[in-house]
Amino acid sequence: MKVEPAVPSRELKLEQIACDFVVIGGGLAGTCAAITAARAGLKVALVQDRPVLGGNASSEVRLWALGATAHMGNNNRWAREGGVIDEILVENTYRNPEGNPIIMDTVLLEKVFNEPNVRLLLNTAAFEVTKSDPETIAAVQAFCSQNSTMYELRAPIFCDASGDGVVAFLAGAAFRMGAENTEEFDEKLAPSKDYGELLGHSIFFYTKDTGRPVKYLAPSYALDDITK
Repeated sequence: MKVEPAVPSRELKLEQIACDFVVIGGGLAGTCAAITAARAGLKVALVQDRPVLGGNASSEVRLWALGATAHMGNNNRWAREGGVIDEILVENTYRNPEGNPIIMDTVLLEKVFNEPNVRLLLNTAAFEVTKSDPETIAAVQAFCSQNSTMYELRAPIFCDASGDGVVAFLAGAAFRMGAENTEEFDEKLAPSKDYGELLGHSIFFYTKDTGRPVKYLAPSYALDDITK
């Protein structure tokens, strides 16, 4: 048993990490960026605020890696990505023929663990940026909720793959939200007029044929009017 007396205040453990490349966000984009950089010889720190890798493609959200096929909406039925994402999808197809999202988690984790140049920090959220000058990020501060450790990550190159753009936002980078109109980048599928609305939240669900009508009971927190 360890007993500590009361004190006015305490400091959390601080670990300083210096490397060549820091990736914030362990979704598919961040994971592939970290692996690719590590294979090129860079020392990489991959910071993920969740307990699993994959982001929307993880067992926490359970969307799948779509990419070039675009649900065949663009007639790209036989299209596929190459590189690291292709390695991941091929490995997952072999090891996970039933499409279990938890097994997909392990495939991603193993891919990162197999790279000796990657330092993986799970359950670790970036919350502050330090800049050496107005145009240069010097360090990112992050906190791990599982070991109560603060991290100061320094590198000449940072990648914001957080999904919410937290590092870019804290660094003062320009940003935009919503959808641009079709003329700006000559996108056929873009709206004719730009707008700032974003996608709403939904609850992932499974369907099953019960052989009979089943009444749906919405949870008490469901919104009656999504426009409010």
